[in-house]
Amino acid sequence: MGDALITMRVKLHEKIYVLQNHLWILVVSALTFGGLLALGLYGVVKLAHEQEMANIDVAYDLAVETGAWFSSALDRALLPLFTLSQFVQQLDMFATLPEQIGAAFQPGSIPFLPPNEDGFYTHRNVTGTVCGDPAMVAKFAELASTIKKDAKMEGILVNLQVAPLATVCYLHPVNNTEDFEPPIFMDNTGAIGHDLLTDPLRKFIARATVPRDDVVIAGPLILRQCPDCDPTVQTAFVARMAIDALSDKQVIHIDGIDYKKWGFAVALINFAELVKRSNIDELFARRGLRYQLTRTDKDYNAETKEFDVKVNVLAGDEDFDLGVNLYVSVDLDTTNNLWNIKVGNEHGFVPSWKDGAVAGTVIGAFILSFMFMIICIENQTRHDLLREMIPPKALRKIKKGQTCVEKYNVATVFFSDIVGYTAMSAEMSAIQVMKMLNEFYTEVDKIATKHKVCKIQTIGDAYMVTGGVPDRCLGPDAAKKVVLFAIETMELAKNFRTSDGAKVIIRAGINSGPLVAGVVGTKRPQYTVFGDTVNVAARMESTSEKMRIQCTDMTYRLLRDSTSHVFEIERRGGVEVKGKGIINTWFINAATERTKKHNSTSIESVERANDNCSDIQLYDDL
Repeated sequence: MGDALITMRVKLHEKIYVLQNHLWILVVSALTFGGLLALGLYGVVKLAHEQEMANIDVAYDLAVETGAWFSSALDRALLPLFTLSQFVQQLDMFATLPEQIGAAFQPGSIPFLPPNEDGFYTHRNVTGTVCGDPAMVAKFAELASTIKKDAKMEGILVNLQVAPLATVCYLHPVNNTEDFEPPIFMDNTGAIGHDLLTDPLRKFIARATVPRDDVVIAGPLILRQCPDCDPTVQTAFVARMAIDALSDKQVIHIDGIDYKKWGFAVALINFAELVKRSNIDELFARRGLRYQLTRTDKDYNAETKEFDVKVNVLAGDEDFDLGVNLYVSVDLDTTNNLWNIKVGNEHGFVPSWKDGAVAGTVIGAFILSFMFMIICIENQTRHDLLREMIPPKALRKIKKGQTCVEKYNVATVFFSDIVGYTAMSAEMSAIQVMKMLNEFYTEVDKIATKHKVCKIQTIGDAYMVTGGVPDRCLGPDAAKKVVLFAIETMELAKNFRTSDGAKVIIRAGINSGPLVAGVVGTKRPQYTVFGDTVNVAARMESTSEKMRIQCTDMTYRLLRDSTSHVFEIERRGGVEVKGKGIINTWFINAATERTKKHNSTSIESVERANDNCSDIQLYDDL
């Protein structure tokens, strides 16, 4: 808690310091407050209107998506109809069914059962006919079962039927227990022999299906065959597909027109399960919306003996009593009926915060202007830091919106970190760690300035500088600057003690070669370097030893050509480097200024390297 308070106090003092040196921030913030206050009411009204339109768009899009889901789900459930239609046209068992059943009320056709209580003939007496042949029934059950299983629409596709000359002859399953939780079941016995063209409750859809080449869907309808079933299975979508005639004798007569049709393939779809799987109730409830999904269809009126247009509620609120301005209404492109969905809530689409926002205008203006002041302070602080952290040339490019990327053929990269930093961090408080790092790296920064190397970044205990970047110079000069910096940093570490008496032990690595430098990011831009040279330098640091400076052959060769210093370098030998294998490395021990007594070689090694062709080639590659 104490550390947090200290951190907050430091940040507060930093912001006050910026304000004292940049009074324009206070002036602009005051003007901003006045402007926001004057425009507050206008802004509230405008934003509220935009939010209202956005809420309407959300409700509209949700309604359209719901319709699209139902349409897609129905399409998947109807695919078995096409399969069943193909089997009817290819298997001999179906070929002559229309002739054996015959047209309604025609001589030689299967007769009707007595009329129902309304006086209508709706079912043929198929007992003892081909429709009741056990062998044929078994074959159809096997066929339909396979089609139904392959559809993978368990609980939704609940029945498949074939209706030669629009009379239901075979269906599966007759007693459906597989798609419902016990003890619920669907008894389809009453559908056998159902003449769809004479039943006034099914006549309209059946007649509309005959001339069409696609699937016609009606529903959800109350099923005639299951009046005593559980209410959850008494309704279903009824989908029919007309099948082309297999012979010239197969004709369906409608309004004086002969249609060469074999009959129908029929599927029953459990609408209740479809609604359940759509999660439509949860979908709208999660958004705080009410809805009503309706279908407009033609229902036969037994009293008037006419078809009435009726709007049926399929899902949602039965009593959707919202005012006209409190909901949106969307007609859906679903099946052959007119579907509609209404979406809204009791409060309409005006945002609930509108009234309170008027009273909060003054507070909001103050908060926004204060935030603006903080942003100005941060931006000014960022700008001041950028001038310290990013080279002037790169900073100018950033201000112009240009990408800052430069390639350097030869540069030298230095990495170091504190050995045992993790253990030290565990034993010290966060403030103590920060204090230790600040004290040490403040001195390292002074050494970097002294030797004119560029500090790239400090990440935790890691420190990185470059030579020859961004200020270009010859490869040997860049390597010399970095190595002199590294040697002096090692001397600093040997003698350094924090105010708490802690000792710092570091290790370092150096590599030279081509790289790319540039500025990354826009919010907090950082000048950094990229390339294999940088990666190898990092590997030199991680494989180095305590209080030692390890370098690669490339850096070694550049130091050899230094005209101002002689370097004492010790051959370490082969070191396993991730991604590179075994490479030859060196330890840099010391450096002295060149005098006349030194020969042309700038290296005094514990184990001198022989100049061979490979050495010459490596240096020429620079």
